[in-house]
Amino acid sequence: MNFEGKTIAVAGMGVSGLGLARAINELGGTPVVFDQKQSDNPIVLAAVDALDAIGVAAVTGWHGRLDPAEFDLLVVSPGFPQQHPAIRDMIGGGREIWSEVEFAYRASKAPILAITGTNGKSTTTVLLWLMLNGAGQNALLCGNIAGSGYPEQTLTEAAMTATESDVLVAEVSSYQLEWVTEFRPKVAAITNITPDHMDRYKFFQDYINTKLRIFDMMSTDDSLVFNVDEPSLLESTIEEHSKGAAPLIGFSPSGIVQTNGVTRRDGDRLWLSEYQTSVRELPLLGEHNVTNAMMAWEMAARVVEPNPGMLEALRGFKGLSNRMERLGERDGVMVVNNSMCTNPAAVIASSKSLAGRQHLLMGGVTKNLDFRPVGNYLAGTEHKVYLFGPDPENMSSMLGSNWPRFNSLEEAFSAGCLAARSGDTVLLSPGCASAEPYANFKERGDAFREMAREWIGDREMKNEG
Repeated sequence: MNFEGKTIAVAGMGVSGLGLARAINELGGTPVVFDQKQSDNPIVLAAVDALDAIGVAAVTGWHGRLDPAEFDLLVVSPGFPQQHPAIRDMIGGGREIWSEVEFAYRASKAPILAITGTNGKSTTTVLLWLMLNGAGQNALLCGNIAGSGYPEQTLTEAAMTATESDVLVAEVSSYQLEWVTEFRPKVAAITNITPDHMDRYKFFQDYINTKLRIFDMMSTDDSLVFNVDEPSLLESTIEEHSKGAAPLIGFSPSGIVQTNGVTRRDGDRLWLSEYQTSVRELPLLGEHNVTNAMMAWEMAARVVEPNPGMLEALRGFKGLSNRMERLGERDGVMVVNNSMCTNPAAVIASSKSLAGRQHLLMGGVTKNLDFRPVGNYLAGTEHKVYLFGPDPENMSSMLGSNWPRFNSLEEAFSAGCLAARSGDTVLLSPGCASAEPYANFKERGDAFREMAREWIGDREMKNEG
């Protein structure tokens, strides 16, 4: 890909925006990076300095409009609003809009293995990356994955450094799939699709259709892996959207359905290609993670010959930061950091993966999601909920019980710890996007990790998630 003589607008000065600017510069184009935040914002100021160091123009305090006569293309960072005036300006002027995924696909010499879905995509992505490297294949962990504790990078950064013999293992968000036209992964999978981001999508079907775009350009040379037991994503829906172009590789976590994949389940026994193991011997917390591992194995088997190194990589899995991350215990009370849990379905799946009574810390920006299913689930348990964040009354109403409300996560955590008894778990499983004072789930998880460290005291903190 060559951008000689092209002027490219890049929307957003976050990590992906900076990566895009560097890549465009390297490919001979002239990037101009825009951000509506003012230059006195510390993050924006650092970004401006980084861009200035490589001779790239930066516009802060941006009014949000673009003149299509001045730019050949607009590349948007994840999360950039679909109805933003700059997008309307560029489309009205006959210019293309690309997401970072589209840009990286066109720039990459290496094939991309892509995973999307509402829940489980980060864990599946890391498991796939571990298995491929365990098999002797050089794989790069990249995409929308963040705060995992593994060596992640943006998809653009990975695309610019990868060779033809490498493989990019990418987590892809719905936001990144909104502006793709030629993006074609070598292997793709969707973990599940349950309601999320309803503050961005007018209808749930819009969210579903956006996720399904990952399959749009796949051909007979590619592979589409799917979970035949997943109720949110039927085989007929996949076939309809993919137009039957890519071979469908199915697997059944329940073991009930016969499939054409290389994984098989029979109770506690799990067959991964010709290798057999006990589920109890694997470091996978909860049935959903067994499903994630099966999906990752099926995807890996499409590009490498399965070997014992893949199974050893799976057995060495240490979990991800902020995803069911076991922080340690005090007096028999376990503390688990699941800050990445940002929707109702994830709350239920996370809670079901743990034994014993739980003290769930929930709250944040609800994203217009319906939490009544969580209330229905909790009604059949002994679990307790401790609400924090900007709208606890609305959350309590949807959960169908008058759960206590606290002014901060720290207060909620203290109350949960005080009420917990030996054998219980204090679980940060917000079900919501982060809210003040936390900028994102990673900051929230870091803060919670420190709270847990202080409460546990001198006892060893561990990450077994």
